[in-house]
Amino acid sequence: MNEKRARGEGRIFKRGNTFWIQFYSHGQQIRASAGTDDERKAAKILRRRLGEVEAEIHRDTRRVTYESLRENYYLDYENNGLKPLRRDREGKPYLDKVARLDVFFAGHRASEIDADLIRRFTKDQQGRGLANGTINRSISALRRMFNIAKHDGTLRNVPHFPMLKGAAPRQGFFERSQYEALSQSLPDYLRLPLALGSFTAARLGEILSLQWSRGDFLEGTTNLRSGETKNDTARTIPLVPQLRNLLIEQRTKRQPDCPYACFRLDSKGHAVKVGSFRKAWQSRCVKLGLGRMEPAVDPVTGEVLYAPPRCPRSKPKTKMVYRGMIFHDLRRTGVRNLVRAGVSEKVAQTISGHKTRAVFERYNIVSQSDVAEADRKLAVFHDDGDKTGTNDAPPLQSNAAVN
Repeated sequence: MNEKRARGEGRIFKRGNTFWIQFYSHGQQIRASAGTDDERKAAKILRRRLGEVEAEIHRDTRRVTYESLRENYYLDYENNGLKPLRRDREGKPYLDKVARLDVFFAGHRASEIDADLIRRFTKDQQGRGLANGTINRSISALRRMFNIAKHDGTLRNVPHFPMLKGAAPRQGFFERSQYEALSQSLPDYLRLPLALGSFTAARLGEILSLQWSRGDFLEGTTNLRSGETKNDTARTIPLVPQLRNLLIEQRTKRQPDCPYACFRLDSKGHAVKVGSFRKAWQSRCVKLGLGRMEPAVDPVTGEVLYAPPRCPRSKPKTKMVYRGMIFHDLRRTGVRNLVRAGVSEKVAQTISGHKTRAVFERYNIVSQSDVAEADRKLAVFHDDGDKTGTNDAPPLQSNAAVN
């Protein structure tokens, strides 16, 4: 390691337990960590970098920052017209999963972001009480940033992105009695979104964006166009008589300046698109025993969390969180009902808008009544005997008898 190298061969040196490499590109000295404590591996990396300089394909990536990676990531979002991209009050693009990355990786060079730093990010996010799936979405966004830079030629190497084990799929769904009770309890303007969720297995965003021009009530169908769905796939949804009657009733109350099927009346009596109804949903579910409010607890210390006081003299109040049925459980309910109604899984998957069978199966929930029905059928099978014909089959002959 201490031997003097010939001019143009670069050199290897050690900082702590890690080897670094030094070489020149277009007269500029470049020093970079080899990311290894093995001198042979460091020498191999140095030879590769020198080969890139010789072939004039080496690029100095030391000035590539996290911010530049994020900028190109947002440009990719905009160029492809992906809907989740929002904008803040200043008009800048904003995504929750990227905002979490900003807090941790801001100011870092791309070369500094490695598997160890990503693991520290994961630990930081877990300390904030975030779920594994939420953390994984941020890491996936970071991985996409690096892949874009690699495809553009800005970076040549992409680090390893350690992911967390995802949580088990949610199992919630509505039984018919629960759906009917909630339908009677919710405000009138939410009865239609509730029915659309249960009968069509559509997503909440698709339901609230549904316009009158998309439906053909005489044919008993409604259409979701490409660009209006989460995966940009157009699809036609059948309308059962109960749902069609609700839509026809709602149509009689529509106002010309509101194109949305799911609307409410504001304080001036104008029809406006239904927005967030989280508080109304949670309060009704708690009242019906479909949910509960619990004190929020710090995931690290286990201490009860308090909401910030509204004014200096106010006493701090315990921060409460909702646990129970959510609107997305209606999507599971719709998928389950489609399958149990005898609709083929292929058709049901097309109606619900699931692109893969694996994701579809996560929504096709088995309930206790399904298990009870299987038990009843199995009991009848054993009581009546095997009617498949296997019991009446002739006994197998031995080889000796055959011969």
